[in-house]
Amino acid sequence: MVIMDSSPRQQILELIKKANNIAIVLPEQISADALASGLALKLFLAKQQKEAVLVSCGQVPDILRFLPGAENLQSRISVQSGLVIAIDTSIKKLEELSYQKHDRQVNIFLKSGGEEFGEADVSFVRKQSPLDLIVAIGGRGLEDFGKTFAEEAGRFFEVPKINLDNRPDNEYFGTVNLVDITASSVAEILTELLQAYEQQLLDEDIATCLLAGIIEKTSSFQHAQTTPKTFVKASELVALGGRQQEVVKNLFKTKSLGMLKLWGRALARLKILPAQNAVYSVLNQGDFEKSENGGAGEVLPVLRELVDGLGNHKIIGLAAEPVKDKAVLVVALHIQVPARHFLEAFQGAKLLSFNFGSFGLLEFADSKLSVQELESRLLRVIAGLPEGLF
Repeated sequence: MVIMDSSPRQQILELIKKANNIAIVLPEQISADALASGLALKLFLAKQQKEAVLVSCGQVPDILRFLPGAENLQSRISVQSGLVIAIDTSIKKLEELSYQKHDRQVNIFLKSGGEEFGEADVSFVRKQSPLDLIVAIGGRGLEDFGKTFAEEAGRFFEVPKINLDNRPDNEYFGTVNLVDITASSVAEILTELLQAYEQQLLDEDIATCLLAGIIEKTSSFQHAQTTPKTFVKASELVALGGRQQEVVKNLFKTKSLGMLKLWGRALARLKILPAQNAVYSVLNQGDFEKSENGGAGEVLPVLRELVDGLGNHKIIGLAAEPVKDKAVLVVALHIQVPARHFLEAFQGAKLLSFNFGSFGLLEFADSKLSVQELESRLLRVIAGLPEGLF
């Protein structure tokens, strides 16, 4: 598809206007920013009478289920199909077609110029509407979309793609790329886009979703990438009916007891490396047992709490004894710390597709390593980082 020479925002608006069947795809590791933005876009497109599906091979985190429409996330791309009633007019000519609606049925009347139509002249065909557009939200590259991309690679390469992101390491994989590294979040980028498209369609639910994306990504306007423009967009969303108190309550004031217990145990074992401006902690099986309902799914939330409280450090790590038969290490790296040193030391580690404010996230799991070996390797990597980095 040839895209005319204009700004990415103008190109995106034109693509959306022309499309009728749209897939909004989110990374496998679903962030609040990506989910909130995807939900807002789906709600907005529905007001335009456009068919839109929201897709990810990942799961909606429990803390985000309050977002309007979160229950509509699909695991695969599927576009709406319809039933076509086909009339053979090769012999009998159709002169008039009409229909009459009743409470429980619709009668269709066919009038020919000569011999009447019969059952043999009518057939039924189920026709699938073609996919017109893919909107990829919050992914660095196509691999971030996991099975969604792997199972639908043909569509990803055949259909125009809009790539929305705010990170400098984005791979610009879209037909049109709107990667604004000055924006606090994808939700901020999308707010501006939808306002330019048709501001009056932004209702309370759409505004709430967009506001949730901005608030979560900025840790409630606390991280360094928060700009005056971020505050302006957030205030405009509140004015449009965005439910700020609902967002804050669900994102920051609702924490499971198990997670809080794990967080306390992680703080009790916190180890500080002043020379490298780093901190880390280790959780063992006993910690998970004593925290009762604080299971494997709480490792990243605990790291998030550590980042929120210790964000003046550049490296924040959390290792955990085998979770689902694998020892786990998650590390939050400030944007000033290159991830390559950690990726080289932990072969098979992956960078998650979402951030904690100014911190990128790395995750590593291995069934053959003990948590003590993970800790030793982490210490070697940190000790070997270039001088002057901190």
